[in-house]
Amino acid sequence: MGGRGVAAPRRRDREPEKIMDRRELLQWSAAAATAAAFAKSAVAQTAPPGKSGLLVCSRNLQWLRTPQDVAKACVDIGLDHLDLSVAAYPGHVDPAKVKTDLPAFVNGLKQAGVVVTCITTPIMDADTPNAEAILDAAASSGITHYSWGGFTYDTAKPYPVQLDALKPHIQKLAKLNEKYKIRAMYRPRAGAGNIGAAFFDILDLLKAFDPRFVAIQYDTAALLQPVRDVFVMHMRLGAPYIGGMVLNDAALTLDLPTYDQGFYTGTGPIRSTNAGDNTGGDGGNPLAIGGGGRPLPYHFHPMRVGTGMIDLILIARTLKEIGFNGPMETDVAWSLGGAENGADKNSLARQAVIGQLKRERLTIEAGFFAGGWNIDIARPAFQIGGAAAGRGGRGGAPQ
Repeated sequence: MGGRGVAAPRRRDREPEKIMDRRELLQWSAAAATAAAFAKSAVAQTAPPGKSGLLVCSRNLQWLRTPQDVAKACVDIGLDHLDLSVAAYPGHVDPAKVKTDLPAFVNGLKQAGVVVTCITTPIMDADTPNAEAILDAAASSGITHYSWGGFTYDTAKPYPVQLDALKPHIQKLAKLNEKYKIRAMYRPRAGAGNIGAAFFDILDLLKAFDPRFVAIQYDTAALLQPVRDVFVMHMRLGAPYIGGMVLNDAALTLDLPTYDQGFYTGTGPIRSTNAGDNTGGDGGNPLAIGGGGRPLPYHFHPMRVGTGMIDLILIARTLKEIGFNGPMETDVAWSLGGAENGADKNSLARQAVIGQLKRERLTIEAGFFAGGWNIDIARPAFQIGGAAAGRGGRGGAPQ
């Protein structure tokens, strides 16, 4: 009993010290939490706008000639990654001078905070002039992807035979890409004469090769699918070979002439020179063969993203499903003062062109966020901590 009586005062003697330590710890914890909250609030109020995982296509900026001017345009659009055009003038880098000019342009952009991860090239195969010099300079500059392509069909010959004949060329290019640890992305172009316009032809062709070195740069406008579920089919079947995305929009519209429609019912002469083309090319003569009733009076029209037929939310969900993590960009094809053609001059004011390119970026990001995608972009202060917060990942890689 006495032992317990002696020990109790000692516990009481030490107890105030313990209480002081606990209180001090709680006070420090509260202070730290308050400081962290204040710091977060301060960052939210002062942080500059963030950068998206999208790339600017420098082909649309060829009316700007220096790395500094191109970088300033990227900053104004709100992006910090670029797909640089390596092509004969007005391309930004001349393939014949790629050894010196590509590193110089890339470094000039880097000094202004813009990174080049992808280049657009004139390469068709390993035997294209300057092909290896381009890949050597690109790899040395930290570039990981490039676009290639340009194969066409000879409509007078069987298609499967022509595709088989391309395999040795692609094999040689794949080996060259492996040497430089770089990924080539074949970009299909619209038009029945272009290999890749049907998608499954180029997919079947590339399946014989390692997708780390040869893949497809899927252009949502050039490969426009009126039935949107076909896009999902393309992505699921081609998943390992979808190396990059070009997020463009377009629409197929019914363009009818002003004269009456219908089957030919006239009694006038029928000659090859007066065949109606459903666009008024016959001078509006309703007696021309076929009249206005010729089949397929639909025409392809490039359009601003969000105003055509592509479904950005579906695209985002599907890319996330297949684990896509390649470069994504826009390459405007609708009228934009010459930027759509890669011209070295533009008929529009600078702010008009930059504003439209920024609109493309914002529209894509809005659609992709709605589709559950995680693009690396900082939000304005009023969005931080809300439903839009917590998304990250460079280059559009899904999390």
